[in-house]
Amino acid sequence: MNDKKIYIVAKVFDKPGSLAYLCKTPNEARCLPGTLEALRAEGVQIVILDSPEIYSEYAPYSYVEDMKAFIDKVCQLNRIA
Repeated sequence: MNDKKIYIVAKVFDKPGSLAYLCKTPNEARCLPGTLEALRAEGVQIVILDSPEIYSEYAPYSYVEDMKAFIDKVCQLNRIA
């Protein structure tokens, strides 16, 4: 991916912290945000970041290594939102 890291971040509005996933392929970076948008509940925000550490409004981050686990955790956020 041209050395550029792409993170997908999911956050419940007005709650501290967020989930973050580092995309492993360009295809993940293209497809995952749309999939999450289709699954997310109102009140859950999906953003794409290249350097999560500079976006303190989403901290603290809980990094998820596995894409399926990340999708499952985003779906769990829907119950909180």
